[in-house]
Amino acid sequence: MAKERLYKWLDSQMSSMFYTSNHPHEVPEYVKNNLKDELRHYQEEAIRRFQFMQEDNLLEGISDAGFQRKQLLFNMATGSGKTMVMASLILYLYKEFNYQNFIFLVNTDAIIKKTYENMLNSSSSKYLFNPEGIFIDGEQILIQAVENFPAVKDKNIIYLKLTTIQKIHGELNKPKENGISLNSLEEEDIVILGDEAHHFNASTRKEREEEESWENTINKMVYLRTNNKLLEFSATINMDDKNISQKYSNKIIYKYDLGEFMNDGYSKNVLRLQSSDNDDEKMKDVLLLSQYRKLIAKENGISYFKPVIMFKSSKIKISEQKREDFNDIIETLSVESLSKYINQRKTTISSRSTLYKVFSYFLEQDLDSVIRGIQEDFEARNILNANEKNMLSIDNAVLLNSLENINNPIRVIFAVAKLNEGWDVLNLYDIVRISEGAGITRNATDSEAQLVGRGARYFPFEYEGKKSFKRRFNNQNNDLRILETLHYHTINEKGYLANLEKSMNAVNLISSSDETVKILSTKLKKSFKNSSVYKQGNLFVNESRETTPEDYNSLSKFTISKEWETEYIGSIIETDYQGKSNDDAVIQREFEYLTVDKRFFKKSLQRNQFFRFSNLKKYLPLLESKDELIDSEQYFNGVAIKVSLPKGTQILDLSAFEKLEIIDKFLSYCEEKIRNNYKKNIGLKIFSPIRIRDTLRDYETIVPKFDTGYVTQRIETHDMRGKNWFVYTDAVMNRLEYDLVLLIESFIRELESKYNHVFLIRNDEKATRYKLREFEGPRGFMPDFILYLENETFVYQLFIEPKGEDREKEDLWKQEMLQAINGTDIEIIGENDNVSLFGIKFYNSKNRENFISELSTKVNSGFPLDGRVNLFNED
Repeated sequence: MAKERLYKWLDSQMSSMFYTSNHPHEVPEYVKNNLKDELRHYQEEAIRRFQFMQEDNLLEGISDAGFQRKQLLFNMATGSGKTMVMASLILYLYKEFNYQNFIFLVNTDAIIKKTYENMLNSSSSKYLFNPEGIFIDGEQILIQAVENFPAVKDKNIIYLKLTTIQKIHGELNKPKENGISLNSLEEEDIVILGDEAHHFNASTRKEREEEESWENTINKMVYLRTNNKLLEFSATINMDDKNISQKYSNKIIYKYDLGEFMNDGYSKNVLRLQSSDNDDEKMKDVLLLSQYRKLIAKENGISYFKPVIMFKSSKIKISEQKREDFNDIIETLSVESLSKYINQRKTTISSRSTLYKVFSYFLEQDLDSVIRGIQEDFEARNILNANEKNMLSIDNAVLLNSLENINNPIRVIFAVAKLNEGWDVLNLYDIVRISEGAGITRNATDSEAQLVGRGARYFPFEYEGKKSFKRRFNNQNNDLRILETLHYHTINEKGYLANLEKSMNAVNLISSSDETVKILSTKLKKSFKNSSVYKQGNLFVNESRETTPEDYNSLSKFTISKEWETEYIGSIIETDYQGKSNDDAVIQREFEYLTVDKRFFKKSLQRNQFFRFSNLKKYLPLLESKDELIDSEQYFNGVAIKVSLPKGTQILDLSAFEKLEIIDKFLSYCEEKIRNNYKKNIGLKIFSPIRIRDTLRDYETIVPKFDTGYVTQRIETHDMRGKNWFVYTDAVMNRLEYDLVLLIESFIRELESKYNHVFLIRNDEKATRYKLREFEGPRGFMPDFILYLENETFVYQLFIEPKGEDREKEDLWKQEMLQAINGTDIEIIGENDNVSLFGIKFYNSKNRENFISELSTKVNSGFPLDGRVNLFNED
């Protein structure tokens, strides 16, 4: 069994000096020449890795490392061109290994039709091969669609069977005369190309038994012959699932996620318009925004630019109703109503937002002419309802997948959940979340994040005679940036936005709320990448274990604190737009602990369905009764509720209803903590190495251009060129974090006199995803900095976290973890006593001296680090 994931092993093998000098794989010219478009660097890398795995003279090393080449998976982002990689591999396998039989396998008929356009229809704009023909060694090669592979093969023909897993499962289990069967497949080698391969591994849906049999069917085909291959492609393989991870750790040949895709510039920028407005206002806003895009393109000489809007609903009935509402808005537009609406909306939004710019633009136009253009562009025949039964027919799948074509008039699509996969559209610029009936759960936001990722595909429009497949206007403050930006119009609701952020992070989707923004980027320095630390060094991350019932024997195990604070308002406070109060308006407050009769607690528990005993037992398996929940110090009897009250007010002054409301609020807090922390792994004090070169990468951050009002929180870029001890070209961080960097800089001469290698590593979530897990707890922790110190005989790694004084109490557990890292019970796997890990107390202005003292103790033998440079050399 392989000890590491295949793609990580390939990273090291293919970057070694031995490999690059002896096996420099390059994509063959016959592959490049027979594709319509030029391969991108990451597509070439995927193909090169496949070539590496096919080399017979490397087979022994591949086998010894625990890998095989019969089944491989390409884990590549939505929109990154996985089908282009498939097309290239078909040509490569045909030419180099004489494969003629290929089965394209997928989950839905819609993707079959799309793939037909990609692989077989040379007149389609989606065709991937050279439309003038495929030629290898001077001979023309044809790709022919088949239902069954012919017993006698014609020369120079590649046979391609396009099918769904459901269909081929039925064909092979109930074969028909002259149809495909396991017996017919035994005659010749085949290659199976599995698209959206995560569907073949579902284990929690109702169709579990059937889907498992699908997987068995695939395995039967693959293992019919020694040389058969299964090449899978998916953007969404959940490696956090233990079973999936076990199956695919030794099969993922290449990983190129959505964050890398977006950072490389192959996608639109993604901005969120978070609004508390109703659906009608969202419809009017997006209508104007979409038409603004079209007009800006026209003003800049872009002859054909048609931005598409998608309205995403939770139910078909709601979607149908919203379509009628949208039609009514279009039909009833008038100069008076539109002018009134724009002027009113301008007063309710930030002057720095895109919509403000859109409204200002239209107020300078002839609104009568604008309305005529809108009513022509958005008439009913240009609006598509993808929920209607006839819309998902094979013929209409072509319409949905040709929205960029000049003769396709569609501007708006109403949909529920039918377009989350297999939908290749490049000119989708607005996705509008219909609020009515919509969910705010993590499952709902996961689906939305996947859809936004799909809509982020870049539209390669022609500008000044040139067509680009990458963003061109990132760092230019001009109107054309709107043509490279996807807007996701959503609701401004705290719980929903928190889940959306998590969902977007899970797929590494880079997004920001819409204001006038700038993109701050930084790269790993070449000097660092050439160092032995980058090439051979390791960082250390603590391992985790699965939870047991004993891990849920108290509320504290769900990170519910022993003392919970809340504020009883009791009055209205006027604040400015930043939430700041005038000094005169600040109400003096004092704390008092809430004490109530148990009947209050029982009443509140009854009002919250989550705390029904049958449900609660899932999360607290050792709980014996509801009485124990209330009476035991392991549970609610061990928690104090501390209430902030206006001065002069006491708990006794509160009504029974007001006290019940406070308990309701506390139970909601507990419910969120229990749900979020249930079945998460528990962090251990065992640390294992991960390669630095596999962990660090270039990254970019999207930030507002305007002042947030809090100088210490403003993200800025600081040039770090010439400072080889800092691993990135620029320090992208807030004021407190940069103060820490300046402090470390003042000690650099002292540290470099003591250590051969001194590096300060910025651990930004956009760059590393390097995370520790709380010891004996479920929470994750990304220390902001890692100070790496190395001598000939030992390595020190120090975890450092700047923390504002206002956050110290909330994040106290992180400081406790940093201190626990210094304990004698920390185990470092695969290393001897030459590696030491240290955690330092939080850094801020109040703790500065304590921080310096502790750092001096850890890395300077107790001698104070003072940052002083002596004027004279010592004799």
